[in-house]
Amino acid sequence: MAEHARRYDELTGLGFGLAAISVDVIERSRALAGQLQLRFPLLCDPGRDVVRAFGVFNEKEKGGIAYPATFVLDRERIVRFRSLDKTASRVDLDALFELLRAGGDASAPAEPRRTRIAPGLRGFGRAIGNMLRYGIKSPKP
Repeated sequence: MAEHARRYDELTGLGFGLAAISVDVIERSRALAGQLQLRFPLLCDPGRDVVRAFGVFNEKEKGGIAYPATFVLDRERIVRFRSLDKTASRVDLDALFELLRAGGDASAPAEPRRTRIAPGLRGFGRAIGNMLRYGIKSPKP
């Protein structure tokens, strides 16, 4: 989400909007949005209804959270691209923006490449600090 926030102007410049969905309660989502300085809506789904409907519900982790995923919807709200990602591998934003710029051009790649995510020592330290500060389980609905 942090990279999406950094590239928000570029995305909106292409004519797209952005929203994120969290299974956290509104207070926790607001804190995260503030910490990451998000300029796009972070929607709350503590009942996990939306993440279940979109097929990204991960019941095995932290009491039930969403898998990382990217969906591109057109103006009629039809899903035109969907990437179900993993913790260590996500859709590459440069490649996704290239796909969005192509606007359905047949020469565009069918699916953007993925980027491996390997957090450094600082990332692990932040994750452990957040775990100690906020706990390791999301509140159950």
